[in-house]
Amino acid sequence: MKHTLIDENGQYALILRGESMTQYAVVSGLDKKAGSWDWTCCYYDFGKFSGLTKAEVLFRALDYYLMRTNEKHISWDRMSEIATVLKNGLIEDGEAESYRYMADAAELSDTEAEYFGLDMEWYRDATGDDNDNPAPSSTGGDHSPINPWDVPGMSVSDFM
Repeated sequence: MKHTLIDENGQYALILRGESMTQYAVVSGLDKKAGSWDWTCCYYDFGKFSGLTKAEVLFRALDYYLMRTNEKHISWDRMSEIATVLKNGLIEDGEAESYRYMADAAELSDTEAEYFGLDMEWYRDATGDDNDNPAPSSTGGDHSPINPWDVPGMSVSDFM
């Protein structure tokens, strides 16, 4: 079969293949001289009969290839699954607090928040500057004293 070798590592190879060259495939046991391989691990089509772009297909094939050839690689699907489980765990612990945390710590874009299935109205509320009870802090615009006894009219003896 007609193909172009993109990369090879051990028994696996990432190739562009087919007569019209509209498939990326990960194959095993590539024989360069004969132009054949033992088996196809996976393949992805692109072109006019596919709903995927060439770039999307290349990404999927490369992700699979790296999963097979790099022991430290975590596939996109697995990483997405892990992130979703962690997001669900946060929400179970308290929905309002978890949305605020995701807005502040993870700084999710609207697209990312939608990907994780977050309620966009809740998420946009969590990212707003006019939250009902923001935590006091000097970075949050509240420049109150660090120690309560430094408040005018208070002293350490008021707390003993």
